Order: sequence, then C-alpha cells, then structure tokens
Amino acid sequence: MKLQLVPFLCALIPAIAVHLCYLIAAQQGHVDWCIPYIDSCTSISATGRKPPESYLFRALMIPSAVLMMVYWVLAYHWVRAIYRPASRRATWMLVLGVIACLGMIAYVTVLGEAGKQWATQRRVGTVLFFSFTYLAQLLLFSHLQNIDHLNCPVPAWIGRAGMWLNIAILVTGILTVVLDLSPVDYDVWEDAFEWILTLMLQLNFLIMYFAWRYQGFAMSFHFQENNKT
Repeated sequence: MKLQLVPFLCALIPAIAVHLCYLIAAQQGHVDWCIPYIDSCTSISATGRKPPESYLFRALMIPSAVLMMVYWVLAYHWVRAIYRPASRRATWMLVLGVIACLGMIAYVTVLGEAGKQWATQRRVGTVLFFSFTYLAQLLLFSHLQNIDHLNCPVPAWIGRAGMWLNIAILVTGILTVVLDLSPVDYDVWEDAFEWILTLMLQLNFLIMYFAWRYQGFAMSFHFQENNKT
C-alpha cells in the first residue's frame, strides 16, 4: 500500500476545512469578507467558532489531527528504514509530532466555548500544535539533508525546498515577535501572520508527499504460514 496519500491529506484536509469554514462564516455574517492572508480581517479560530461552520470545523479538523498522528508514526518508520538504527532525532520527531496533534485536538474540542479554563486550553493547544509541529518537521527534514548519500531515490530539490520553507517559517515567527515588541500596532497584522504560518506548515506535509511519492514509500502485509503438524 503506497503511503504518500497520508501527507497529501494532512496538507489538503485542514486547508479545505479552514477555507470552507471561512466562506460559510462570511456568508452567515460571522466574519467579514476579505482576503485574510492580506487584510488580516479574521483569525482562523473565528472561522470555526459559531454554528453551522463550527460543526464542519470539528468534523474535519479532529480527524485531521488523528491522521497527522498516523503521519508521524509513518515518518518515524520511514526514517528507521533509511537510517539503521534510527537516531534520537527521529524519536524526538515522533514524540513532538504526536504531542502537537494532541494539542490540536485540545484546541478544536473547546473552540467557541466560553470561560477562562477553555480559553487557557485553546491557547495551550495552539502553542503546542504550532511550535511542536514546526520542531517535528524540522527534525524530519534534517534527515533529508544527506539522504542522497544513502542511495535513496529522493530528488535533491525536495530537501532544499523543505530547508528553505522551514527557514521562512522561522524568520516569519521571529518577525511576529519583533513586531509584537515594537511600537507598531501588531494586532492589526496578527491574524494575517497566523494564516500565513499555518499555510507554510501545511506545505511541509505536501513536500513530504513528493518525497514519499518519488521514493515509492509503501507498506505491505504478509501472512505467516502456519506449520502445524
């Protein structure tokens, strides 16, 4: 069974969920019509805060988090298949990736709920998902830097694309911190940065789709013959 569909869906489903929920929320008058990547008119959370879009948001994002857990398990075994034995980086990648997915579930399940305790859970979930997903992706792409020396058919541009994308994510994240500490009214741009950073994180999954597709990463099942006498 070929496995490249897993990272492809990890990139596609959340993107569809967020943008479709935005269109529904705007049509319902819950958020403004705009281009959120530029106009910074609404947060991603606002697109799934109120019904009916909140039902769709949960219905797509929670399964996406579960699928991402599957992805990180597969990514760990992919690294193990190439580097024998697997490095500690691979173990940390798996742990961080799974915790990030749990953070997403914690965030989505209480989205739209009122109360300080739910607000705290949403903040913690958001921080865990964004920061730990980035760190896990960084660890995963670090294994691609010298993969061409291991006789693995993965084009060099995939490793470079992952490296530059993660550098862009880091630079953007640092820029948000600098702007937040500066006299500039960062709140005006905060939502746009959130949309952009989320898109870049999803692109990392798409890059791994191409890596697994080129390499032919697959899973097979075997039946052990029962030799009863």
